[in-house]
Amino acid sequence: MDDQFYLQDSRSHAYVGDGLSFWGFGGSGYVTDLAKAQVFTREGTCDHRDTDIPWPKAYVDARARIGVDCQCVTLSEALDQNNDAAEFYIQQPQRWNGNNLIWLCEGGVFTSDLSKAVVVQRAHTVTWIGKLGQSGAVVWPKPYIDAHSRRLVERDDVSIKEALRGTGIKLPKPKKSRPMMFNCDGCGRFISDAQRFEHNCLNCGADNRP
Repeated sequence: MDDQFYLQDSRSHAYVGDGLSFWGFGGSGYVTDLAKAQVFTREGTCDHRDTDIPWPKAYVDARARIGVDCQCVTLSEALDQNNDAAEFYIQQPQRWNGNNLIWLCEGGVFTSDLSKAVVVQRAHTVTWIGKLGQSGAVVWPKPYIDAHSRRLVERDDVSIKEALRGTGIKLPKPKKSRPMMFNCDGCGRFISDAQRFEHNCLNCGADNRP
């Protein structure tokens, strides 16, 4: 049975586009780059918050895609360092998935998964750019982009129910938040926050609106 896990921060603000965020090495925060994610044992996954979800490492690794963070690449640097490059990727400008650049695939479709991007020979770059028409394109040397890529996983590529099947791990049920309660200014009875605005106290008629 798999005894290696990543821990995902499942809170809504922890997603980077569609990318899942995982605990980084040594408590360094959360990362989307799987190469920088902490690997936990089964026992180690039990000591964290209810919002941290354990994913079997083998399951996630098998479904990883390749992404390129726009903050980690510079076109001028790429061209300077690879002015004799023979192969290129074509990026769709002004579009991102989180921080990830969007790439042209065969058939004219686009994806954030670099492993599915079309590789264009230097002599054919103008032809491919022409196919995109007014939408435009950015041409990146393949060696540069490959060196700045990273493995990550997106929410549509994985299912926690499928991942945990057969592991014996059960996720805690989310706790229901308790409604805010107040004492009536007139009689002291408990009333909910919503009731303060819906009507006066049904017991004494006091107006409890702030």
